Amino acid sequence: MTTLEIWNAALALLPHDRTVEAEDEDSTEALRCRQHWDAARRAVLAAHDWGFLVRELPVCASQRQCGRYDYPRPTHCLRVLGLFDENGRRVEAEAVNGLFRSREPAAAIRFLADETRPERMPSIVQDAIESELAARLAPVITGNRIRARDLAEAARAALDAARALDAAETACHGTAGDTFLAARG
Repeated sequence: MTTLEIWNAALALLPHDRTVEAEDEDSTEALRCRQHWDAARRAVLAAHDWGFLVRELPVCASQRQCGRYDYPRPTHCLRVLGLFDENGRRVEAEAVNGLFRSREPAAAIRFLADETRPERMPSIVQDAIESELAARLAPVITGNRIRARDLAEAARAALDAARALDAAETACHGTAGDTFLAARG
């Protein structure tokens, strides 16, 4: 699904009989979808450690202060999962002024990438974003609080289903840095 297809599917869930033909059109529907799109997308993507979003990037400390090293936050990072040493073990770190500070002189940062193209997302995640967007659009487009509440419940259910499927796939295939299985070897 494309962004536009998700917008129109979310509008159909309201239900709403108008559709959006282009992301940059001047209709009320397009304006509302643009206003809520990033928040809905980010809310779903940040709600779980999605296997398709997990990235690990070796980073160099930018400077040393008081025996600690500062590591920059990766660009296009939705959420940081942690710093890890060369053996894949989590390293103790704290967030300070947009940096991660640790005693470890070399580390890799594991994070969720901020994917903006729905075409690269699993269909169940696209469905969860569609439901989340519909729940956010309902109060402003329909004004119907009961329908908005029902859509919010449906959005939670869609997110739960997507999380469960992703967790099952992760359990079957493993993830980057699965040190327990590697140690059992």
